[in-house]
Amino acid sequence: MKYFFFAIAMLTLTLSCQKDESPAPTGNNVLHYDGDNFSGPLLAPGIHELAVRFPAADLAAHKGKRIQAVSFFAGNNPADCKVRIYGQGTATQPGSSLYQATVTNDLNTPAWNTHTIGPDLTIGDEDLWVSVQVQHPAEQQSIGCDAGPRKNDGDWLFLSTDGDWKTFEERTGQSVNWNIRLVLEE
Repeated sequence: MKYFFFAIAMLTLTLSCQKDESPAPTGNNVLHYDGDNFSGPLLAPGIHELAVRFPAADLAAHKGKRIQAVSFFAGNNPADCKVRIYGQGTATQPGSSLYQATVTNDLNTPAWNTHTIGPDLTIGDEDLWVSVQVQHPAEQQSIGCDAGPRKNDGDWLFLSTDGDWKTFEERTGQSVNWNIRLVLEE
């Protein structure tokens, strides 16, 4: 039954996202796991943080490059939205916060949004976690995802209700990747 509701929710966001006119950032300077926006998860009321993790080994070719922006697909406007970047933690939980900005009033929906990173952050020798934190007063779809299949580290989800980081696949059985991208200097 939960899969039926998930399918209906995915169809609803897919149909509502048809007016998207902004292109997704692409190129050699864009790090991501996702494909084209397909839909988005229907999230319960509360605070949720959707993240992608880039292991240090995958970042090695970009060492020393400056992080310019974080791009993500926003479906419906959440009550609150933050872009966050974390340093190395473990393979299943981010480390300390390196950057955070509230972007609620700057969102275009449904569309790709690009938030320029203010301070100088560069790629080093450690993992990076890039997230979008949303808060909902009611059940809604606010962050986009592709149609899958899931790639390792492309679907991390923190729920305020259990205080734990797990993959979306672990939580729901669904195989997707968040539409979250890290844009580096060229």
